[in-house]
Amino acid sequence: MAIVLFVGRFQPFHKGHEHAIKSILKKFNKTVIVVGSINKKDKENPYTFAQRKQMINAVLKNYRSKYRIISIPDTNSDQQWVKNIIKKAKFDVVVTRNAWTKKCFSEFSILEQRMLKPRIYNATRIRKLMRSKKKWEDCVPKAVVKIIKSLS
Repeated sequence: MAIVLFVGRFQPFHKGHEHAIKSILKKFNKTVIVVGSINKKDKENPYTFAQRKQMINAVLKNYRSKYRIISIPDTNSDQQWVKNIIKKAKFDVVVTRNAWTKKCFSEFSILEQRMLKPRIYNATRIRKLMRSKKKWEDCVPKAVVKIIKSLS
């Protein structure tokens, strides 16, 4: 069975990510989850790689044998970024709806994954809610709420 590659920044890991990855994990034997932008720390990237990995593992704990997480820093070259992923992971198919990811992996087999309520489960929107002290907790899995609150 195919090994799937799923790329995201997961800033934070939200219910849309959870839905997409669990759907993939139910269909395929192995998934490589790529956590990108590990070399950035700013208002758009508030969580470290270790924190995001902790979020993902907490939510997907019942699937641990079916996935692995790798980290990839941003580069100035899309081609180099893809090469860095290829060095770290073997995969047969890329699952994404992101236009940039599709472009980067255009030489690979690509499957589109439907996202759960993308207007609601959107990391940019969630970070804005968090910064403005508005209710964000319903947008992320309970395990992620707990992790984020422990970081404060």
